[in-house]
Amino acid sequence: MIRVIIYFLAALFFLPSAGLAQMEFVRSLGPEIGKAKPVFQYQVSPYSKEEVEGQNTDFGVTQQGGFFLLPAFQGPSDEWSLLGAFRFQDIQTSALLPDTGEVFPKSLWDIRLGTQYRHKFSNGWIGGGILTLGSASDKPFKSEAEVSIQATIFTRIPDSGRNAWLLFLNYSRYREFLPNVPIPGIAYWFEPSSELRLIVGIPFANLEWKAAPNLTAELSYFAVRNVRAQLSYRILPDLQLYGGFDWNNEHYFRYDRKDDDKRLSYYEKKVSAGIRWGFFKGVFLDLAGGYAFDRFYFEGESYADRYENRLSISNGFFGALRLGATIL
Repeated sequence: MIRVIIYFLAALFFLPSAGLAQMEFVRSLGPEIGKAKPVFQYQVSPYSKEEVEGQNTDFGVTQQGGFFLLPAFQGPSDEWSLLGAFRFQDIQTSALLPDTGEVFPKSLWDIRLGTQYRHKFSNGWIGGGILTLGSASDKPFKSEAEVSIQATIFTRIPDSGRNAWLLFLNYSRYREFLPNVPIPGIAYWFEPSSELRLIVGIPFANLEWKAAPNLTAELSYFAVRNVRAQLSYRILPDLQLYGGFDWNNEHYFRYDRKDDDKRLSYYEKKVSAGIRWGFFKGVFLDLAGGYAFDRFYFEGESYADRYENRLSISNGFFGALRLGATIL
């Protein structure tokens, strides 16, 4: 019954990929309290079928995913929201995991639901936390071995103007480096004007720069191999063109795996270009296409094991359709 409820909620709140989730995380570290807006998105991205290295078969996948945020309560000094993320890979292949000879999963899921709380103290400091319960697996929530809690606590300490120091502590089973180890972080939020915001720290950085009235550059990084860069140009008030580069990774725990500590990891790089149309206030439609390369799966405890049970997939093209809404 719990799995049915979670699948139902995920279907209601399909959301896009990491880009929006990263944006909402940055917003949660910002100076504003009580101004959160409901956010919904859905994205579908089919990939062309390509050859599997060393096997007489090909590999096709359609990815779907998303993120949602729903403010449950907010006021001048408190903000409480519900949030979630969803990712699904529908895989068409007869490939085998080469070291173990097992059939490669036909689907991979990542479902996370949680909550976020922020409080502004009388001295101007902001503190809060994010807690999610999720499962990333070919059979999510099938057993306790596929379920994980992720948590982040953070503090914003004002410096001058909108500038601030950021402190946080994060625990995640799915983190690319040091999974299951709580790690601290520190960063500086530098925002000299409405045209420039730079966050630099350990283990992440983020830049948003409005280089001209219609031209915006965005760059984000999270250790060790998560990079997102995008350049967008607004040609009409509700229409913009963009191009970008992404380097990301995903991690799953196969059900009935022989070693509970080993994860099925997926890495890819891709370049893309697209057009975004804001056809209604707060609602947009995004159509894009691109080229994916350096794609591979492997099963191990860390990136150092990337040649164990490895499935390398030839470069290929992909498309993407995204629909999103921010309720103003």
